[in-house]
Amino acid sequence: MNQNQVYPKWLRDIIQLVNIRAQFVLSGNIRDSVLLTGEKASQLVSLQAALWQALEPLGYQGFLIWDMVDGLRAYPPDPARLPRLNAVSDLDLAHPQPMRLGALATVLRRVAVSSGLTSTDGGVVLIIDYASRIHGEGRMADDVREFFVAAEKAALEARPQPRPSVGGRPRGLFNPILWLTQRPNDLPYWLTLDNERVRSIPLPLPDADTRYKAGSALWARLPNKDVNVESFAKVLASLTNNMSINALQDIVALASQQGIAASDIADAVQSYRIGDTTMKSPWRGDQLRQRIIQAESSLGERVKGQPQAVTKVLDILKRTSIGLSGAQANASASRPRGVLFFAGPTGVGKTEMAKAIADIVFGDESAYLRFDMSEFSAEHSGDRLIGAPPGYVGFDQGGELTNAMRERPFRVVLFDEIEKAHNRILDKFLQVLEDGRLTDGRGETVYFSEALIIFTSNAGISLRLPNGEVQIRVRPEDDYRNPEEFEQTLRKGIHDYFHLDLRRPELLNRLGENIVIFHFITEEVARKILEGMVENVRQRLREEHEIEMVLTQDFYEQLRKECAVKDLSNGGRGIGSKLEAVFINPLARLLFRLELPKNSSLTLTELRESKGTHELCYT
Repeated sequence: MNQNQVYPKWLRDIIQLVNIRAQFVLSGNIRDSVLLTGEKASQLVSLQAALWQALEPLGYQGFLIWDMVDGLRAYPPDPARLPRLNAVSDLDLAHPQPMRLGALATVLRRVAVSSGLTSTDGGVVLIIDYASRIHGEGRMADDVREFFVAAEKAALEARPQPRPSVGGRPRGLFNPILWLTQRPNDLPYWLTLDNERVRSIPLPLPDADTRYKAGSALWARLPNKDVNVESFAKVLASLTNNMSINALQDIVALASQQGIAASDIADAVQSYRIGDTTMKSPWRGDQLRQRIIQAESSLGERVKGQPQAVTKVLDILKRTSIGLSGAQANASASRPRGVLFFAGPTGVGKTEMAKAIADIVFGDESAYLRFDMSEFSAEHSGDRLIGAPPGYVGFDQGGELTNAMRERPFRVVLFDEIEKAHNRILDKFLQVLEDGRLTDGRGETVYFSEALIIFTSNAGISLRLPNGEVQIRVRPEDDYRNPEEFEQTLRKGIHDYFHLDLRRPELLNRLGENIVIFHFITEEVARKILEGMVENVRQRLREEHEIEMVLTQDFYEQLRKECAVKDLSNGGRGIGSKLEAVFINPLARLLFRLELPKNSSLTLTELRESKGTHELCYT
């Protein structure tokens, strides 16, 4: 072993076990570059190059590498080593040789069992690349089965070959067979599990220390090194959790192409994650600041009667716009831009607030993606979000949530009435809130680091008793009488819901202090909401029928008492439902009967009720 080189653990395992194991199954992160750390500098090399640097000092003469596309070839491309490799393979490997499984089985046996090399000849390694593709799904073909049986038999019959002494000690080493697979179970279980001569070794994604060292090696590739190598490597390592070294190289290449300075490497990481280098984050820049300033005066008009909620939402948007969202955490860059939990009665503006936030941040309400969680009451319905697991119908189509985020990563994602979803589905949100990512049924990862996540809930308003009955915990009069006590009661109800009903305190913990309480609407707010709805009806008549509708003061007062005074427990949504019953339906009947010509005027003077049916009097 080269004492001046530090190898990753999986490579050290091969070095230590090549004297007692005949075959190795390398799985996982096999397509990544490998970081080799030396006394003076670190280098990034291919998997084959890393294996060669580790095994050549043990006396190996070279590698034979096979895959079903290129056939058999020699490595390294050194003419001085070809005679030995040609002798073992019984082929001329000056150029790659096409080879089917039957011929490969012969070569495998010659390498592992009967290479005929002496202790002075050096060993040979056979690498079978893309081994996951040899056997597909379904019944194993006869030639494939014969090949794997030949490999199993070779593992049992192989014996260590004498090698030159290492450190004064004679040593016997196998001529190993290395299988490169995505997963260990891509090979027959009876080859990998039932054979003591075969060792499975997973290759993990690089840890934080490896990413730091890789970042140090990549720093030199940036044209604008406005921070030192230590600072750059530390930031890059913290932003690239669960990424490969190849991904780090691509990020640095992207930064170099776009002229991104070392201090702004986070921009390159985000561009790489979303897969579109042309997209500019709306979370940065002066436009968001200006829209938030404008929203300070307009948001209260759009979401009426919720001044405290408006203030808290704007505070969170301000915090997010200057990059302080989650700043107390060590690695917050991968998390969503913000997380909000809107709690309160129905119909008080929670969903409307989510739409308003999308308009403020992105200047476009279409950037608002809503999921009605009442549609996810069954445990299996969670597959709609991320896609069915492999092996199930439709797994290759992905999920509604993951597909939408992949297409448009800059958006507001609303999970409406979260308490109606199945408890198991809520577990999926833990990874989103903590790591800012989800993996769909196809194995592809999407990121939420440019999204704002909003949950709405009526939790805490009512309490389900052991006998199944529902007890109302808070009513509008409780809120009007003591708003602070109402808020405390609602927060306790939310706490009990997560701890006792869901038994998911960790989810509540991730929401932190981002719970925004919405209050019942007052009569004054109800009046404003009613005025807006009535004006919408008048505008519709103007646009579609060219009819001008006038409401007398007496008529409007009757309408207000019916819709905006009697019962405000259902908020604005309840006002709209009542308005439809006592006003819009009678108005439709009246217009249908009168058949007024265009440019007509209709004055409503009185609202009458007879046997549960409302009628409109007019002039």
